[in-house]
Amino acid sequence: MSEVVRLLKSYRQMQYVSTEAGGVLIGERRGPHIVITHISEPGPGDIRTRNRFERKGDHHQLKVDELFEQSNGFLVYLGEWHTHPEDFPQPSYTDMKSWLTGLIATETMLLIIVGRKSEWVGIKNGNDIKSIREK
Repeated sequence: MSEVVRLLKSYRQMQYVSTEAGGVLIGERRGPHIVITHISEPGPGDIRTRNRFERKGDHHQLKVDELFEQSNGFLVYLGEWHTHPEDFPQPSYTDMKSWLTGLIATETMLLIIVGRKSEWVGIKNGNDIKSIREK
């Protein structure tokens, strides 16, 4: 299991008191392929409740900037990830609204929601958001 997958799964909300977690996805664009090599993790400044995560901490952007510089521009921001306290997650209205208004990019953005038993993986192209994984 890759380190990225291990980290994402470590934030699953398995207990009733678990709060949502989230961060950014960082990696490479290789032609039509997107390769996630790193993620940022929740930290100081982020807002975390049972049903809400807001990425507010400066550490997320600092990690993107640091990896971009260390890789001579190969590692870039690819999208967002967060958890949901459900077995088979689906984007909420709040998720969709946040992605449509907050993720303005010319490149395809990757979106991941980590649930207790599975993950929802999607892409955003312009104003179109769709799942890229069959159930």
